[in-house]
Amino acid sequence: MYKVAICDDENTIMDDICSLCADVLNLKEIDYSISPFENAEALEEALDTGESFDLIILDVNLTGKSGLDLATELRKRNDMTSIIFISSHEGYLRYGYSIQPIHFLIKPVDFNMLYNAISADLRINHSTSQILLNFKNKSYTINTSDIIYIEIIGHSLFIHTEEGKTTFRQTMAEIEQMLPGEFFCRCHNSYIVNLRYIDEFSRTEITLNNGTVLPIGRRYCDSFQKKFIRYMNSL
Repeated sequence: MYKVAICDDENTIMDDICSLCADVLNLKEIDYSISPFENAEALEEALDTGESFDLIILDVNLTGKSGLDLATELRKRNDMTSIIFISSHEGYLRYGYSIQPIHFLIKPVDFNMLYNAISADLRINHSTSQILLNFKNKSYTINTSDIIYIEIIGHSLFIHTEEGKTTFRQTMAEIEQMLPGEFFCRCHNSYIVNLRYIDEFSRTEITLNNGTVLPIGRRYCDSFQKKFIRYMNSL
């Protein structure tokens, strides 16, 4: 089930967005639930007590704690729940993108824009792309969306996920061919990074949203930057 939280302190707008969201998901024939919240504090309480969502549609400028403040707090604790920001003012655009939202929609929310934003989230974060790897006569299936980065040390290849790291005997060239190219990029002779987990980068290193820092090799710098820009523009 695709679980959506919608947070807006204007009841009429809340009802409209809930209705539009239901229309989009019915059209896409997806099993879903929609939970409305009138303020950031109520949504935060639900999250703190164990509720989880696949997507949060969040008004930037709420009474009390702002949506932007809540989203910033979620990212600081490595909560990468997909977020679509909504606002009446385009001026908030420049503040919101450090959160890496799926999209930023201007009120009144347009059906086609919401459809495209939800479609992007489903494609980027909820696809069933998997790779099959073998090690010591056993086969392992890994969801590519769970991979944070891959490194190679000597003849051992390490796949890092939130659950830890797993060792395989594939080469970097072999694993690179298996991965969906729109989400993964070689940034160094020894590293492949999942673009979805990048927090920031310079010409020499990448900082992931879990605090891990990866080097950028000189020969990969330009191609990495171009690919990351293409990825961000596709959101």
